[in-house]
Amino acid sequence: STLVSSNYVDGLRVRLGGATTANLHPHLFFKGYAAYGFKDQRYKYSGELEYSFEKKLYMPFEYPRHSVSLSYQSDVMSPLDKFLQMDKDNVFGSFKTSTIDQMMYFRKAVLKYEYEAYSGFSMKLELRHNIDIPTGKLEYIRNDAAGTLVDRITTAEAALTLRYAPGEEYVNTKQKRRPVNRNAPVFTLSHTVGIPEVMGSEYRYHLTEASAFKRLWLGSWGQMDVKLTMGAQWSKVPFPLLIMPPANFSYLMSEGTYNLMNNMEFFNDRYAAIDINYLMNGKLFNRIPLLRKLKWREHFGLKAFYGSLTDKNNPYVNRGDGELFLFPTRDGLPSSFVMDANRPYTELIVGIHNIFRLVRLDYVRRLNYLNHPDVSRDGIRVSLKIQF
Repeated sequence: STLVSSNYVDGLRVRLGGATTANLHPHLFFKGYAAYGFKDQRYKYSGELEYSFEKKLYMPFEYPRHSVSLSYQSDVMSPLDKFLQMDKDNVFGSFKTSTIDQMMYFRKAVLKYEYEAYSGFSMKLELRHNIDIPTGKLEYIRNDAAGTLVDRITTAEAALTLRYAPGEEYVNTKQKRRPVNRNAPVFTLSHTVGIPEVMGSEYRYHLTEASAFKRLWLGSWGQMDVKLTMGAQWSKVPFPLLIMPPANFSYLMSEGTYNLMNNMEFFNDRYAAIDINYLMNGKLFNRIPLLRKLKWREHFGLKAFYGSLTDKNNPYVNRGDGELFLFPTRDGLPSSFVMDANRPYTELIVGIHNIFRLVRLDYVRRLNYLNHPDVSRDGIRVSLKIQF
């Protein structure tokens, strides 16, 4: 699915990658890819070497995971591609709902240690070094009198993530593993520290995020998945280091993202979000003979994101403060905004699952902030979903 794709900077993009398995070595694994964009005429690449302390049958992500890895990636992406569940180079993701022209080249090195216990507790410790270079129509402009252009930002950070998911089980594919039982709640807590003056790093910051997930079984009325997320960027930082709500710009549904939000539409340093997905398991459709025979399943969803931006990180409040960057614009008009602290961004979803036993089709409705430029009030999203 990633051999051929396209984006605003690469134009037509080709990519070839691969990964070793335990058939070569049960403890040592390598994966990587090389890509080329015909529009910018630049090569991109990624490589990762992982050593597993546990002997694996086939792939390094088999449960439980206990490993150390080193990776390096030099590529191009939009700032919100990191939130996608699918690979950013998926060919189906090349078909965008809008033009994504604010992008960045990046070079990222990561040293990572992961540990999972049979109790469901896991931890991940990462040391990361990032260089982000704006490209396309994205610019980093200091909020000073001269409007100084910044050609790149460099960060070094340490991140610790703790997760507790008792009784969670997985099925493995060749590329990833998927959880198949959601009976117990899942709790996640992470904290990231920006470390200045390390290999050119420029910023000191603290970012904390926490989430809780629970599947509610409702008997003959189906099941409801509820996820609560909150976080805070405690420090004064330019907008690339603020919190951006995860947005999805393809016609494919991607879990955990907002389907009708624009690229970098909101910047926040405090947020809370709720994501509710309700699968009725045929409670309504089974009353209609044809739909009952087709075994279609109805689905309803609600996504809401409440965010705010403190004055210290707001360039509109701190005119002339060169530590901050001006928010992005497009054609001279603002394209990024400060969210109203009393009005959360909200989407409603109504969908049909199990079409041909596999296809999921959703209608998405955006309820507010409709006065922002290039906003879509509604849209159709599709995905392939096998329901366990």
